[in-house]
Amino acid sequence: MRTKRVLLLVALLIIVGAVGYAVTNRSRHTGAGLAPSVEEGGLAPNFVLKSLDGGELSLEGLRGEVVVVNFWATWCLPCRAEIPEFVDFYHDYRDRGVQVLAVNLREPEDHVRAFADKAGMDFPVLLDLSGDVANAYKVEAIPTTIVVGKSGVIRARIVGVTSRDALEGAVRRLL
Repeated sequence: MRTKRVLLLVALLIIVGAVGYAVTNRSRHTGAGLAPSVEEGGLAPNFVLKSLDGGELSLEGLRGEVVVVNFWATWCLPCRAEIPEFVDFYHDYRDRGVQVLAVNLREPEDHVRAFADKAGMDFPVLLDLSGDVANAYKVEAIPTTIVVGKSGVIRARIVGVTSRDALEGAVRRLL
């Protein structure tokens, strides 16, 4: 009789442990129950910014897609150097559920528009005129690139110039 109780208790503990693992593992991968955080593994804080096309775009509105958020400025030489990589990457991945957002920091719209047109930036270019979004994401240097998974969880944070290979490596595992 005592052996049956011990076996029953062990079985119950295994079941409770398996259910607990499944629930916490699901939360970690879906973003459910996570508080916003700008660190890898945290739920990306939502933002709404004006885009060069005249509308507004929210990060939350892109759930279900992999989102690459690049913080940049026209005067930043490393930022300028990586833009062709982003353009090529976007053209190859936009039909695979990947969105690229170029968040410009504190520059006038007409100046950003002229630069983006010349550079062939045909993905959304957003204006962070106040710098509030960059501050919320703790951007201390530009360029900084954040890769957000389909569930809204930050999966990579790249400070400094990135390459197409690095972007592909961060994104492929999320598709």
